[in-house]
Amino acid sequence: MMERITENYERLYLNFIKTSKLIVIEKRIRPGFAGVFSFLLMLILFGSCKQKNDQHQSNSERKKVMFKQAKPVEIKPHSILNSTTGYVEGRRFVMTCNSEYHLFLLNHKGDTLYQDSVYSPNQKFVDFNGDCYKDILIEYMTNVPGIADVLLYDKAQNTYKKVSDLQAFPAAERIGNSGYYYSYHRSGCADKNWDSDLFYIKNYKTVKIGNISGNECGDTDVKDGIYISKIRGEKQTQFAKLPINTIRQYKDYKWGFIKQYWHKNYKRFL
Repeated sequence: MMERITENYERLYLNFIKTSKLIVIEKRIRPGFAGVFSFLLMLILFGSCKQKNDQHQSNSERKKVMFKQAKPVEIKPHSILNSTTGYVEGRRFVMTCNSEYHLFLLNHKGDTLYQDSVYSPNQKFVDFNGDCYKDILIEYMTNVPGIADVLLYDKAQNTYKKVSDLQAFPAAERIGNSGYYYSYHRSGCADKNWDSDLFYIKNYKTVKIGNISGNECGDTDVKDGIYISKIRGEKQTQFAKLPINTIRQYKDYKWGFIKQYWHKNYKRFL
Protein backbone atom coordinates (compact mmCIF):
# COMPACT_ATOMS: atom_id res chain seq x y z
CA MET A 1 0.00 0.00 0.00
CA MET A 2 2.85 2.37 0.85
CA GLU A 3 4.37 1.63 -2.55
CA ARG A 4 1.14 2.77 -4.29
CA ILE A 5 1.09 5.98 -2.28
CA THR A 6 4.72 6.61 -3.14
CA GLU A 7 4.05 5.99 -6.82
CA ASN A 8 1.12 8.41 -6.78
CA TYR A 9 3.18 11.14 -5.15
CA GLU A 10 6.00 10.52 -7.63
CA ARG A 11 3.53 10.86 -10.52
CA LEU A 12 2.15 14.12 -9.06
CA TYR A 13 5.67 15.33 -8.49
CA LEU A 14 6.72 14.64 -12.09
CA ASN A 15 3.63 16.44 -13.43
CA PHE A 16 4.36 19.41 -11.18
CA ILE A 17 7.98 19.47 -12.35
CA LYS A 18 6.98 19.39 -16.01
CA THR A 19 4.29 22.07 -15.73
CA SER A 20 6.51 24.28 -13.61
CA LYS A 21 9.53 23.65 -15.88
CA LEU A 22 11.73 22.88 -12.88
CA ILE A 23 14.01 20.57 -14.91
CA VAL A 24 17.10 21.53 -12.97
CA ILE A 25 15.55 20.55 -9.66
CA GLU A 26 14.37 17.25 -11.14
CA LYS A 27 17.87 16.20 -12.13
CA ARG A 28 19.35 17.05 -8.75
CA ILE A 29 16.83 15.20 -6.62
CA ARG A 30 17.22 11.51 -6.27
CA PRO A 31 14.26 9.38 -7.39
CA GLY A 32 13.86 7.85 -3.94
CA PHE A 33 13.12 11.20 -2.43
CA ALA A 34 10.71 12.38 -5.09
CA GLY A 35 7.62 11.39 -3.11
CA VAL A 36 8.87 12.97 0.08
CA PHE A 37 9.83 16.17 -1.72
CA SER A 38 6.43 16.34 -3.37
CA PHE A 39 4.67 15.91 -0.04
CA LEU A 40 6.77 18.60 1.62
CA LEU A 41 6.21 20.95 -1.30
CA MET A 42 2.45 20.55 -1.04
CA LEU A 43 2.57 21.29 2.69
CA ILE A 44 4.59 24.45 2.04
CA LEU A 45 2.20 25.64 -0.65
CA PHE A 46 -0.84 24.88 1.51
CA GLY A 47 0.66 26.71 4.50
CA SER A 48 1.56 29.71 2.37
CA CYS A 49 -1.96 29.98 0.95
CA LYS A 50 -3.52 29.59 4.39
CA GLN A 51 -1.28 32.34 5.79
CA LYS A 52 -2.25 34.68 2.97
CA ASN A 53 -5.93 33.90 3.51
CA ASP A 54 -5.58 34.51 7.25
CA GLN A 55 -3.82 37.82 6.62
CA HIS A 56 -6.47 38.85 4.10
CA GLN A 57 -9.26 37.92 6.53
CA SER A 58 -7.53 39.78 9.37
CA ASN A 59 -7.14 42.91 7.23
CA SER A 60 -10.79 42.72 6.16
CA GLU A 61 -11.96 42.42 9.76
CA ARG A 62 -9.71 45.32 10.79
CA LYS A 63 -11.18 47.47 8.02
CA LYS A 64 -14.70 46.56 9.14
CA VAL A 65 -13.91 47.60 12.73
CA MET A 66 -12.33 50.85 11.57
CA PHE A 67 -15.36 51.57 9.39
CA LYS A 68 -17.75 51.03 12.30
CA GLN A 69 -15.77 53.37 14.54
CA ALA A 70 -15.60 56.20 11.98
CA LYS A 71 -19.16 57.46 12.45
CA PRO A 72 -19.90 60.71 10.59
CA VAL A 73 -20.83 63.77 12.67
CA GLU A 74 -24.14 65.23 11.54
CA ILE A 75 -24.21 69.04 11.57
CA LYS A 76 -27.54 70.82 11.27
CA PRO A 77 -27.26 74.48 10.26
CA HIS A 78 -29.50 76.99 12.04
CA SER A 79 -31.82 78.23 9.34
CA ILE A 80 -33.23 81.74 9.54
CA LEU A 81 -37.00 81.85 10.01
CA ASN A 82 -37.35 85.61 9.65
CA SER A 83 -35.19 88.70 9.67
CA THR A 84 -35.72 92.44 9.45
CA THR A 85 -33.34 95.36 9.01
CA GLY A 86 -33.66 98.95 10.19
CA TYR A 87 -31.51 102.07 10.02
CA VAL A 88 -31.23 104.62 12.82
CA GLU A 89 -28.97 107.65 12.43
CA GLY A 90 -27.24 105.88 9.55
CA ARG A 91 -26.51 102.79 11.63
CA ARG A 92 -27.77 99.40 10.50
CA PHE A 93 -29.53 97.03 12.90
CA VAL A 94 -30.67 93.49 12.06
CA MET A 95 -33.18 91.48 14.11
CA THR A 96 -33.25 87.75 13.33
CA CYS A 97 -35.14 84.69 14.58
CA ASN A 98 -33.68 81.27 13.70
CA SER A 99 -34.99 77.70 13.68
CA GLU A 100 -33.85 77.07 17.25
CA TYR A 101 -36.20 79.85 18.40
CA HIS A 102 -33.28 82.11 19.13
CA LEU A 103 -33.98 85.81 18.68
CA PHE A 104 -31.06 88.22 18.45
CA LEU A 105 -30.27 91.79 17.44
CA LEU A 106 -26.98 92.77 15.77
CA ASN A 107 -25.61 96.24 15.06
CA HIS A 108 -23.59 97.32 12.03
CA LYS A 109 -20.39 96.02 13.66
CA GLY A 110 -21.86 92.57 14.23
CA ASP A 111 -22.14 93.06 18.00
CA THR A 112 -25.05 91.35 19.75
CA LEU A 113 -27.20 93.99 21.43
CA TYR A 114 -30.09 91.76 22.48
CA GLN A 115 -30.95 88.07 22.48
CA ASP A 116 -33.69 85.84 23.82
CA SER A 117 -34.66 82.16 23.53
CA VAL A 118 -38.14 82.67 22.14
CA TYR A 119 -40.01 82.38 18.87
CA SER A 120 -41.25 85.56 17.23
CA PRO A 121 -43.11 85.40 13.90
CA ASN A 122 -42.60 89.09 13.23
CA GLN A 123 -40.50 92.07 14.28
CA LYS A 124 -41.04 95.67 13.19
CA PHE A 125 -38.96 98.84 13.25
CA VAL A 126 -41.48 101.46 14.40
CA ASP A 127 -41.41 104.67 16.41
CA PHE A 128 -43.23 103.22 19.40
CA ASN A 129 -42.78 106.10 21.85
CA GLY A 130 -42.87 109.01 19.40
CA ASP A 131 -39.31 110.30 19.89
CA CYS A 132 -38.55 110.15 16.14
CA TYR A 133 -36.24 107.14 16.55
CA LYS A 134 -37.19 103.70 15.32
CA ASP A 135 -37.85 101.19 18.07
CA ILE A 136 -38.33 97.44 17.59
CA LEU A 137 -41.69 95.80 18.24
CA ILE A 138 -41.39 92.04 18.80
CA GLU A 139 -44.65 90.18 18.23
CA TYR A 140 -45.46 86.74 19.64
CA MET A 141 -47.88 83.98 18.71
CA THR A 142 -49.99 83.19 21.80
CA ASN A 143 -53.60 82.49 22.73
CA VAL A 144 -53.86 86.12 23.87
CA PRO A 145 -53.88 88.50 20.88
CA GLY A 146 -51.45 91.39 20.86
CA ILE A 147 -48.77 90.04 23.21
CA ALA A 148 -45.51 91.80 22.35
CA ASP A 149 -42.23 93.21 23.63
CA VAL A 150 -40.59 96.46 22.60
CA LEU A 151 -36.96 97.51 22.42
CA LEU A 152 -36.65 101.27 22.75
CA TYR A 153 -33.77 103.03 21.05
CA ASP A 154 -31.32 104.64 23.47
CA LYS A 155 -29.88 107.55 21.51
CA ALA A 156 -27.31 108.33 24.21
CA GLN A 157 -25.64 104.92 23.81
CA ASN A 158 -26.74 104.09 20.25
CA THR A 159 -28.28 100.81 21.35
CA TYR A 160 -31.63 99.22 22.22
CA LYS A 161 -33.13 98.45 25.62
CA LYS A 162 -36.13 96.28 26.40
CA VAL A 163 -39.21 97.52 28.27
CA SER A 164 -39.33 94.90 31.00
CA ASP A 165 -43.07 94.17 31.32
CA LEU A 166 -44.91 95.29 28.20
CA GLN A 167 -46.39 91.79 27.79
CA ALA A 168 -48.76 92.63 30.66
CA PHE A 169 -50.37 95.19 28.32
CA PRO A 170 -51.49 93.39 25.12
CA ALA A 171 -52.30 95.31 21.95
CA ALA A 172 -50.81 98.51 23.36
CA GLU A 173 -51.64 101.74 21.50
CA ARG A 174 -50.16 105.20 22.04
CA ILE A 175 -52.65 108.00 22.71
CA GLY A 176 -52.03 110.61 20.03
CA ASN A 177 -48.65 112.31 20.45
CA SER A 178 -48.60 111.79 24.20
CA GLY A 179 -46.40 109.46 26.21
CA TYR A 180 -49.41 107.46 27.42
CA TYR A 181 -50.76 104.15 26.17
CA TYR A 182 -53.78 101.91 26.58
CA SER A 183 -54.14 98.16 26.15
CA TYR A 184 -56.87 95.57 25.70
CA HIS A 185 -57.18 91.96 26.82
CA ARG A 186 -59.89 89.38 27.36
CA SER A 187 -60.89 88.55 30.93
CA GLY A 188 -63.07 85.49 30.48
CA CYS A 189 -66.60 84.44 29.57
CA ALA A 190 -65.77 84.17 25.85
CA ASP A 191 -64.52 87.78 25.76
CA LYS A 192 -67.70 89.17 27.32
CA ASN A 193 -65.54 90.25 30.23
CA TRP A 194 -62.59 92.42 29.23
CA ASP A 195 -60.09 95.01 30.49
CA SER A 196 -58.20 98.00 29.18
CA ASP A 197 -55.30 99.56 31.11
CA LEU A 198 -53.90 103.09 30.89
CA PHE A 199 -50.13 103.28 31.42
CA TYR A 200 -46.89 105.06 30.60
CA ILE A 201 -43.26 103.97 30.37
CA LYS A 202 -40.56 105.25 32.71
CA ASN A 203 -36.98 103.98 32.86
CA TYR A 204 -37.94 101.07 30.59
CA LYS A 205 -40.72 99.95 32.94
CA THR A 206 -44.49 100.31 32.62
CA VAL A 207 -46.54 102.26 35.17
CA LYS A 208 -50.30 101.59 35.27
CA ILE A 209 -52.51 104.53 36.23
CA GLY A 210 -56.01 103.58 35.04
CA ASN A 211 -58.32 100.71 34.14
CA ILE A 212 -61.59 100.10 32.31
CA SER A 213 -63.23 96.78 33.17
CA GLY A 214 -66.21 95.61 31.12
CA ASN A 215 -68.60 92.94 32.41
CA GLU A 216 -71.48 91.58 30.36
CA CYS A 217 -71.46 87.91 31.30
CA GLY A 218 -74.33 88.02 33.78
CA ASP A 219 -72.14 87.00 36.72
CA THR A 220 -73.76 86.90 40.11
CA ASP A 221 -70.64 88.32 41.79
CA VAL A 222 -70.18 91.32 39.49
CA LYS A 223 -73.09 93.21 38.01
CA ASP A 224 -72.92 93.89 34.28
CA GLY A 225 -71.46 97.28 33.51
CA ILE A 226 -68.33 99.28 32.72
CA TYR A 227 -66.17 100.02 35.76
CA ILE A 228 -63.50 102.72 35.40
CA SER A 229 -60.79 103.12 38.05
CA LYS A 230 -57.75 105.22 38.92
CA ILE A 231 -54.67 103.31 40.00
CA ARG A 232 -51.75 104.46 42.14
CA GLY A 233 -49.39 101.63 42.88
CA GLU A 234 -51.40 98.91 44.59
CA LYS A 235 -54.32 101.23 45.33
CA GLN A 236 -57.31 101.20 42.96
CA THR A 237 -60.14 103.73 43.28
CA GLN A 238 -63.36 103.64 41.27
CA PHE A 239 -63.60 106.73 39.10
CA ALA A 240 -66.80 106.11 37.13
CA LYS A 241 -69.40 103.50 36.25
CA LEU A 242 -71.33 103.21 32.98
CA PRO A 243 -74.02 100.80 31.74
CA ILE A 244 -72.70 98.02 29.53
CA ASN A 245 -75.04 99.10 26.73
CA THR A 246 -72.80 102.17 26.28
CA ILE A 247 -70.48 100.17 24.03
CA ARG A 248 -73.29 99.56 21.55
CA GLN A 249 -73.33 103.25 20.67
CA TYR A 250 -69.96 102.95 18.94
CA LYS A 251 -69.27 101.72 15.44
CA ASP A 252 -66.39 99.53 16.59
CA TYR A 253 -68.34 98.37 19.63
CA LYS A 254 -66.23 98.09 22.81
CA TRP A 255 -62.98 98.84 20.96
CA GLY A 256 -64.43 102.11 19.68
CA PHE A 257 -65.56 103.03 23.19
CA ILE A 258 -62.17 102.22 24.73
CA LYS A 259 -60.25 104.27 22.16
CA GLN A 260 -62.46 107.33 22.44
CA TYR A 261 -62.65 107.23 26.22
CA TRP A 262 -58.88 107.13 26.77
CA HIS A 263 -58.14 109.73 24.10
CA LYS A 264 -60.66 112.09 25.67
CA ASN A 265 -60.07 111.42 29.36
CA TYR A 266 -56.51 110.13 29.92
CA LYS A 267 -55.35 113.43 31.43
CA ARG A 268 -57.87 113.02 34.23
CA PHE A 269 -55.89 110.02 35.46
CA LEU A 270 -52.51 111.76 35.70
